[in-house]
Amino acid sequence: MTGEGVLRLAVLLTILVMLTSWLPIGSPLYVLDDLDERREQIGGGGTLEQQCSSITFEDMFEYSSAIFDITISEDWNSAEVEGVAWVNDSLADVVRDALDEYVAAVYPSGDDDWMSTDEREGVRAIASECVEHTLTRIGIRGGSPHRGGVGTSWKNTTWTEDQVTVEEWNLVPARHSEIRDCTSFGSSSDCVEVPVFPDENRDCDTDIDASSGADECRLILWLNASLDLSGISGPEQFTIAYNASNSSNIVARFTFPATADLRLDMWEECEGRDVSADRDDFAGSAPIRGSCVGDGSSTYELIENEDGSLTYIIAPNMPNWPYGEDIFADFTTAPIPVDEPPEWTESAPADGIRFAELTSGSQWVADWDDISTWFSDEAGVASLDIRCHDGEGDIELNRNSLYVNVPGDGSINIFTCEAIDSANQSSGVRSWEIGIPFSVSTSSYDLLDPHPLTLTPSGGWPGLSIWVILSQPGEDGGYQRNGPYTLGQAEVELGIPSSAMTPGEVSFGFEIEAEGVQTSFASVYLNVRKVGEAPTIVVNSEGWDGDSWSMGGQFSDPDGEVVTFEQYIDGALAGSVAVSGNSWSSPAIDFSVWSEGVHTVVIRGCDESNMCASVERAVDNSHLFDEPEPVEPEPTVNNDPGFSLPAMGLPGLLLAASVALIYSGRRGLRT
Repeated sequence: MTGEGVLRLAVLLTILVMLTSWLPIGSPLYVLDDLDERREQIGGGGTLEQQCSSITFEDMFEYSSAIFDITISEDWNSAEVEGVAWVNDSLADVVRDALDEYVAAVYPSGDDDWMSTDEREGVRAIASECVEHTLTRIGIRGGSPHRGGVGTSWKNTTWTEDQVTVEEWNLVPARHSEIRDCTSFGSSSDCVEVPVFPDENRDCDTDIDASSGADECRLILWLNASLDLSGISGPEQFTIAYNASNSSNIVARFTFPATADLRLDMWEECEGRDVSADRDDFAGSAPIRGSCVGDGSSTYELIENEDGSLTYIIAPNMPNWPYGEDIFADFTTAPIPVDEPPEWTESAPADGIRFAELTSGSQWVADWDDISTWFSDEAGVASLDIRCHDGEGDIELNRNSLYVNVPGDGSINIFTCEAIDSANQSSGVRSWEIGIPFSVSTSSYDLLDPHPLTLTPSGGWPGLSIWVILSQPGEDGGYQRNGPYTLGQAEVELGIPSSAMTPGEVSFGFEIEAEGVQTSFASVYLNVRKVGEAPTIVVNSEGWDGDSWSMGGQFSDPDGEVVTFEQYIDGALAGSVAVSGNSWSSPAIDFSVWSEGVHTVVIRGCDESNMCASVERAVDNSHLFDEPEPVEPEPTVNNDPGFSLPAMGLPGLLLAASVALIYSGRRGLRT
């Protein structure tokens, strides 16, 4: 390459570098965002199996009503499932919209608010494969009756691999008034599409007159599948469980092989648990068998078929929509047991025992979780009639909890309870007492450490062992258990440690133990609050940096609360204070833009209890306005006969480079 060529190349490269340094360069992040969005469409990132394994069939298809027939095989190792679901009115729009999003992972035209005949094939394939990995809601386990819970995974049925098929009718209505040819690139020649949300006329079948009132946009779904049953080998004794959470208008029909003497031993509707894939025990501890008190949102029926088989039908129905509900049915071939009277258990309070309360009036004694452990019966505790009385008459269970009147005059109330079964057989009566063993008072409504309490015995009670519990609401509230303290027949003055409490209201509870007294917990309202202390703020550094002034330091809060800071200049909020650990620093304040004189800078810190502290500095910026002494310039000698020019800047540089390029080209022409 000639010298002129080298020069021209260098000039071009220089221009290119300068231009690109001035141009913004971006990344097409929208592509990544689009991929992330698609990964979230079925249930999160990962494979299809991972995404579908935490949902149910109902999560994929929000139907109006459905019927599922589950037929158990002769060897009890599998079951055939046939289901049909009707999706009516606006629910059909919701399902089409959801499927339009799902299919976007396969078809680029997906998630465009239109459902096409091409996408319909993808919907069928994706739906069938996804359902194969979903939760079945069904558990069948042989052996002793159970109610799930910790250590018992009753959801032991799974869909058989490659044996799940989902079909649909009317996903893309052929006579839709808004039907059109597909507009997406790559669509098949006969592809048509309809909007997932029809217009206000909802004319999804032009052959049907609107006056007929027919639901022209409805969908029908069919499910044909097989279930693997790994938890049962025969009919002698087994529990079948169905999770009906958030299910409505469903009929599930289980048909068992013809089995001699097969009967339903117990059926229960248990509230409060929901389908959840992130808890191995599926929502907590199990209820006691026979103790569930249902809300009536589900019903059951048994049908003896002509071939000797038994069909068990359950129906969770609206309007009582179960939020969290398990339905348990225990089947057995064992003879029906003799109907024995209900019995008291070892968990029940002993006859003649005394209950301690600290507040008069109607007081809670036990809830259903407690009462259900007091009795046993072959038909279940929930089938029993629990009857309680005191001197004033019958005591009605309030929401299955026992409330008893506590006298306020120091006397004792006697009450009794018994359980009656369907044959009017009684467990026998137990008699108990309830009263107030002591009163509690304090000399300070501001919490002290230790805090003074006075316990005054009521008389007629044995010596008591007492734990005093201080507590506060919320996750960050304090909790402190102190004791035990002994209370006899004389008044006692106590000093209760309270170092664990944070500013705010403090509750006082008492655990009471004594011979002949039911170990119990009672609380009393004392209107005691802990008053917070203000944080401590110190200044470690302050000073000027040119025209700017700043300061910084450390802080602490005696109550361990979060401290927030504000900066004020001459009484006005100005700037934010930076906090790192237990250190703080003010922003640099440019006092050259402020008026000359003394300015007041205040740093104010407040904790979560609104206890505040501040530090203040008077800053004089007068020196910034002093006139500098004039400096005589040194004489300079300019030996350049010419004159100097200012720098030409980027435009001038580009112009000069272009001229040089043109000039070098012309020189090349002359040679």
